[in-house]
Amino acid sequence: MNILRIVYDWPNPWQGLAPHPYEITAAQLKAGHKVTLFCGQWPNSGGPVKLEGLEINAIDREPYPDTIFFTSSIVLFFRYLKYRKKNKPDVIHCHGHFAVWLYAYRVFLKKHFPWANELKIPLVVHFHNTAKGRWITFEKQGKPIKPMSKMLGWPMAVFSDKMAVKAASACVFVSEDNKKEAQEYYGANPKKCFLIETGVNTEMFVPVGDEEKGKSRREIGLDRFDKVILNHGVMNERKNIHLLIDALALLPDDYKLLLSGTGDPTYLEKLNEQMKLKKVEHRIIKTGYTPYPHVPIAYQVSDIFVLPSSWEGLPKAVMQGLSCGIPCLVSGFKINEDIRGVFYLENMEPQNIADKIVEITGMPRDVDVQLIRSKYSWNKKIEAIDEIYDFAIKNYI
Repeated sequence: MNILRIVYDWPNPWQGLAPHPYEITAAQLKAGHKVTLFCGQWPNSGGPVKLEGLEINAIDREPYPDTIFFTSSIVLFFRYLKYRKKNKPDVIHCHGHFAVWLYAYRVFLKKHFPWANELKIPLVVHFHNTAKGRWITFEKQGKPIKPMSKMLGWPMAVFSDKMAVKAASACVFVSEDNKKEAQEYYGANPKKCFLIETGVNTEMFVPVGDEEKGKSRREIGLDRFDKVILNHGVMNERKNIHLLIDALALLPDDYKLLLSGTGDPTYLEKLNEQMKLKKVEHRIIKTGYTPYPHVPIAYQVSDIFVLPSSWEGLPKAVMQGLSCGIPCLVSGFKINEDIRGVFYLENMEPQNIADKIVEITGMPRDVDVQLIRSKYSWNKKIEAIDEIYDFAIKNYI
């Protein structure tokens, strides 16, 4: 099948959503599909990561946060029109808001020119969250929203979501909650809504033995007696890393916190001040930006992964932790099935977080790695995506 993928986040760098479309694309190419990619490109990043057989069309990212809708997305739309003069993919698979003007264009065609050849190419839109759901959650929890986001970025993201559900032949959601939000807030057609939860590279994220674990720990300044709490990902206000630092201060000294990833500079400065205030700097290791191929090490040296988030789709970080055989204490989402090794926070009080960490790390480790390998590998996920493509081709209007 000839697939056109449109996604903003693509490595380099390996952060945010980037590993998800990369892994899907790699699996699809391996399965024999032809894939063409339109993606965002960070300045001075060394360019997008290439895959054998992948044709890449990179577009410079927005110059300022929340301006994608009037900068990169417009460039993408005209580049897409140029591409379509000579190319006709079997299916268009878009992720997120990068293709907002393509969505709006197809909504316009559906209304005024429903016979247009453009509409004969099915459009599949992949929702990794819903903008309206995130917005409502932030307001309920009293989380700060940056003025630019509140006035421009988030309203345009909601507009993009609404256009996407109207234009799409099929919508893919990474969690059941996201799917329900799209139906509630945007009126998405339930018959066109499909759940495909986040996958994981089960060949890269694997458990390791005590010897390798101990060696890796020594290399980053940990010893075998430490109880290591991991948080991996982009650090911002909704991830509530500050609550995790508060919880660490309530734990015995042998508990250490490993923070892997970058984040919002203002929020990172807040975390640094909090570490000093709580006198736990010596118990926290910050690795900063970690390229994707090196990420498994952070999980393999840890005893528990903790994500006290206000709101999530289905974080890839959780599936990575489970695939490495470490228990995950999380909030802000629910996996569609019960998986041994996943624990949900009932409330976000630091004392509760600390108590749950002690409880989980005090038990024999019991994570259903085999289930993750059999049901959540990227090869399994693209089989499900292929079925959605078949649906979209038969129901392109």
